[in-house]
Amino acid sequence: MQQVTWTLPSPTKVMHCIEQWRSLDLRKMPDDEIDKELSFLIDNLGAYPGATYCNIFRNLFRVRKFEYLFKDISECWEPPVSRTPLGRCNAKKHPVLYVSEKLETALEELNVEKDEYFYIIQYKNSKHSKPVNLKEVVSKNFIATDANKNPLYDKEGMLTYQILREFIRSEFLKPVGDKTEYLHKISASICRVWFHDLESDGWIYPSVLLPKERNIALKPHAARDKLEVEKVCIARLVSKDKVKRHRDEFLSHPDFSFGGKSN
Repeated sequence: MQQVTWTLPSPTKVMHCIEQWRSLDLRKMPDDEIDKELSFLIDNLGAYPGATYCNIFRNLFRVRKFEYLFKDISECWEPPVSRTPLGRCNAKKHPVLYVSEKLETALEELNVEKDEYFYIIQYKNSKHSKPVNLKEVVSKNFIATDANKNPLYDKEGMLTYQILREFIRSEFLKPVGDKTEYLHKISASICRVWFHDLESDGWIYPSVLLPKERNIALKPHAARDKLEVEKVCIARLVSKDKVKRHRDEFLSHPDFSFGGKSN
């Protein structure tokens, strides 16, 4: 019989700890108190394995509202400290760079509407940089075995692990809207406390709006060190039929010859 390498508390104890956490009124708690309560929860839960995700990204995307013309390249990175709002992975005035693996995800996250202008900022790994090292807040798959395919838990431990995994998912990925912005205080604390790692470049997590896709929050120094801005453009979201109509009008223009020289 393979030796279990992680010891987790019983499912009963975990459910009791979760109930205590959810009885707290977190709406008006300052960040340090939320961090303290989360640390207490983790201490009672014991070990929980967190996955690390390393990758060299050919493309990462960020979308911003077109409110004014960018003045310089600094507009493409994380916001200034003084203008940084509370976010899913960051406290107020503690900026991170939010990017998505796919452009479609970034558009959904910003809730871009039809006929609205916006910036598309595309990044790639710097030429000589190492892979981006991220803490995976909600792992895509169950972490049931180690690198040698040995089981990490006994039967009861596996149930405990699944309960904890779903608890993290539900707490971290709660939809946030008007008057529920305080929920970001919980998810940001999870990054700071539960998935804290001085060696990591940030966090990777599922999109709330597109659960099968993923977003990334990069620490500012890591973003500048490992990424470079590949291109910036101003775009507008239009319907497919409008795209086809504009293309047909362009190709039928008397001064344009498709596949050849202009007249």
